[in-house]
Amino acid sequence: MIWVSSLFSLIWLIKKSSMLKRATYLLAFLLSGLAAHAQPKTLDYYLQQAIKNSPLLNQYRNEALSAGYDSMLVRASQKPRVEFNTSLQYFPYNDKFGYDEVITDGGNYSTLAGVSQTLFNRRDVDNRIAAASLLREAALNSSKVSEIELIKVITAQYLTALSDQADLQFNRNFLNLFRDELKVTAAFVESGSAKETDYLSLLTESRAQEILIKQIESQFRKDVYLLNQLCGSFDTIVFDLQSPGLKLTGRADVRNDPSFQKFSIDSIRLENEKDAIDVRYRPKIKWFADAGLLTSTPWNFYRHFGISAGVSLNVPIWDGNQRSIEKDKLQAEENSRQFYSENYRNQYFHQVNRLTDELSRIDDIEKSLNEQVKTSDLLTRAFKTQLESGIVQMTDYINALRSYKNASRDLNLIGITRMQVINELNYFLIH
Repeated sequence: MIWVSSLFSLIWLIKKSSMLKRATYLLAFLLSGLAAHAQPKTLDYYLQQAIKNSPLLNQYRNEALSAGYDSMLVRASQKPRVEFNTSLQYFPYNDKFGYDEVITDGGNYSTLAGVSQTLFNRRDVDNRIAAASLLREAALNSSKVSEIELIKVITAQYLTALSDQADLQFNRNFLNLFRDELKVTAAFVESGSAKETDYLSLLTESRAQEILIKQIESQFRKDVYLLNQLCGSFDTIVFDLQSPGLKLTGRADVRNDPSFQKFSIDSIRLENEKDAIDVRYRPKIKWFADAGLLTSTPWNFYRHFGISAGVSLNVPIWDGNQRSIEKDKLQAEENSRQFYSENYRNQYFHQVNRLTDELSRIDDIEKSLNEQVKTSDLLTRAFKTQLESGIVQMTDYINALRSYKNASRDLNLIGITRMQVINELNYFLIH
C-alpha cells in the first residue's frame, strides 16, 4: 500500500530530527485514526451508546428510585413520633397595663418531651404505599416505552446511513464500469470503429456519475453525524457500517405492550386515588404522651415536673360534599382513559396489519426487480455487441445502461427497505 510505505518513510526522516518524540506521537495518533476508520461499527454499538447517554432514561431510573424512597417514608411515618419542645412566655402586668392575670397566670414556661402515634390507620398506610409503588411502576414502564422508541429512532437513522453507504458503494462500482467502457471506447475511436461523440457522451455520463458520488458521500457523512448526535456522541470519524440483518423478533400482543400497559397503570392509579378519598373521611385516632416541666411560676419550677397521656379522635362530618365531587372528577378522567385505551388498541392492530402487508408487497417487488435486472442485463449486453458492430448508436447503449443501473440500484436497496419496515413492525411486537 502506497500510503503505508510513505508513512514509514516519513517516520525514518523524522527520527533524524530533534522533534522525534513529538512527531512519533503525532504519527501514532494519525495511524490509530486510520485504523479506527477501517473498523466497521454495528447497530448494537450505536444502540448501547444511545441507551447509556439518554438523559430521559436516566431520569426515569431516578424517578423509580425516588418512588422506592417514598415507600420507605410512608413506613417511617407510622412509627411513634418523638419531639422536644421548649416555651418560655412572660406576660407583664400591673394595675393599668397587661393581659388579665386570671387568664395568663403571668407567664407560661414549659420544657416537654412528647411522643405520639396514629392508631388503626392500616388502610391509609396501604393506600400510600400502593401509590408509591404505582409511581415506581409507571416510571419503569415509561422507561421501557422510551427505550423501545429510542431503539426504533436509532435503528431508523442507522438504516438511513446504511442505505447511503450501500448507494455510495453501488455508484462507485458503476463509475468503475463507466471508466472501463471509456477505455474501450477510446480504443474504438482511435481505430475508427467509433465516433468521438460516442466517447464524449460516455465521458459526460462518467462525470455525472462522479458528481452523484460526491453528493451521496456528503449525505452519508451528514447522516452518520446525525446518528452520532442521536446517540449522545459527537464523534466526527465516519465509520463503515455493518448490515444488522434485522428480523422480526416477537409477536403481536397489545395487552403486554408497554405503551398499552400505561393505561392499565393509570386505571389502578385512579382506583387508588378514589380509595385515598375514602380513607380521608375515616375517623382518626391518635395517642400521645409527654413528660417535662410545665409551670406559670418559674421561681418554684422544680415542683412542677410531671407527665401526661391522652387519646384524640377526629371524625369528619360535613365538608360541602367535596368527597362526591372529587370522585366525579376522577370518573371523568377514567372515561378519557378508557377512550384512549380503546383507540390505542385499534391503532395497534391496524399498524401491525399494515406493516405485515407492506413486508409481503416488498417481497413481490424484489422478485420483480430481480427479473428486471436480468432483462436489463441481457439488453445491455446485446446493445454493447451491436454498438461494437456499429448497428446501434451510443445513446441507445447509454439509455440501456441507465435502465440497468436504476434497476440494479433499486434491487441493491430493497433489502434495506425491508429492514426499515421490520424496524417499524418490531416496535409493536412483544419480544
